[in-house]
Amino acid sequence: MVVKKSSTDHLSTGRVGQKLRTRDALVNAAAEFLAKGQAFSIAEVADRARVGRATAYRYFPTHAELFAHAALWKLTLLENKEFNSVFKSESAFELVDALVTESDKSTRAHEDEYRAILRLSLDSAQDRAKPVRSGFRRAAVKRAIGSLETQLGKEAFERVVAALCLTIGIEAAVVFRDVCLLSPNRGREIKRWAAHVILQAAVNEALTSGTKPKKISKGAPKKRSKSA
Repeated sequence: MVVKKSSTDHLSTGRVGQKLRTRDALVNAAAEFLAKGQAFSIAEVADRARVGRATAYRYFPTHAELFAHAALWKLTLLENKEFNSVFKSESAFELVDALVTESDKSTRAHEDEYRAILRLSLDSAQDRAKPVRSGFRRAAVKRAIGSLETQLGKEAFERVVAALCLTIGIEAAVVFRDVCLLSPNRGREIKRWAAHVILQAAVNEALTSGTKPKKISKGAPKKRSKSA
């Protein structure tokens, strides 16, 4: 079945609350399939969510769209659980290194889901049918280097946060794997190195300008085992 109408055009009219609950039921059902590592069709998801199949296609005309929404739901939960576990140090450098490493681990473990979200988000940034990616990555980076905010200054701090976001997530994995043709382990080490260089440059800039940050680098990130 092919439905050309956007899957969200009808959500802003009529019984909006009920429609949103129906959409969430479909996404949750699809996420259950993903959590078990099972493939699924829109029809199978509709049956599990106890939603009519024709109705399900109105919400999600394509399997790719439903898969991406379910993947986003799944990965948001995983990132909140996995990334929060890295905040065990007071050093901004150590926290950033741990965050980059954990992100790389998560991306490699769930690459299909991450790529599905990226693929659909690239189709149209303005299309409301696309899953809205959370600001969790940026929030995690800000938390990791929060101890340096006063010393770096607001403008420099925000610049560093944005730059460090480039070393985290599926986008970095795509560049290293698809563009640079690097092995996963080599890509991970370069991401860790790049994050360290970015943060060290910000610290050096603050020192040069006369503002001394509390946390100074303790050297390059320690080399981790290839199995990490």
